[in-house]
Amino acid sequence: MTKKIEEEKKEEITAITCGLIMPISAIDGYTTEHWKEIKNILTDSIKSIKEYTIEVKLVSDADEIGVIQKRIVQNIYDSDIVVCDVSAKNPNVMFELGMRLAFDKPTVIVIDDKTGYSFDTGLIEHVGYPKDLRFQQIVDFKNKLAIKVLATYKKSIENPEHSTFLKNFGKFEIAKLEETTVPANALIINMLS
Repeated sequence: MTKKIEEEKKEEITAITCGLIMPISAIDGYTTEHWKEIKNILTDSIKSIKEYTIEVKLVSDADEIGVIQKRIVQNIYDSDIVVCDVSAKNPNVMFELGMRLAFDKPTVIVIDDKTGYSFDTGLIEHVGYPKDLRFQQIVDFKNKLAIKVLATYKKSIENPEHSTFLKNFGKFEIAKLEETTVPANALIINMLS
């Protein structure tokens, strides 16, 4: 392959961001180390996608110092795609997933084989993995996750009307407030009458 063709191929690969929403501290028998391993598994799987250069990071991560809640909401909104691990049903994770689904942007949900499905999100396909992280099943999970992330992202690019969640329930209109500028004296007279 000539150098020019190689450079053209590299230019075709687009850089995208993948936010991770997942527990990071011990909860209900899941250790912090368990979540570090899950984060590594998710990151390896997502970065194995060759069609894109993907920056994978927790939605809470940033280089600068700032208000963490603002950063989380901004990253949940800005990420090109989000992978959310709902294992252990961590309340913060479920809240952040709810925000992402309300934004109606590409989202892939993963869950371990010991956690039950939540009523509100159970109708969305979840990609399962073994809690005990058995090697061959994790290899299979990583392959399946990469396929789901790629297909979900591509579908969102090809069809702007594609919806992971919200649009499946119908069309929604956002309420708008009307603003009127009124001179102070007119407002006071109106209020007095």
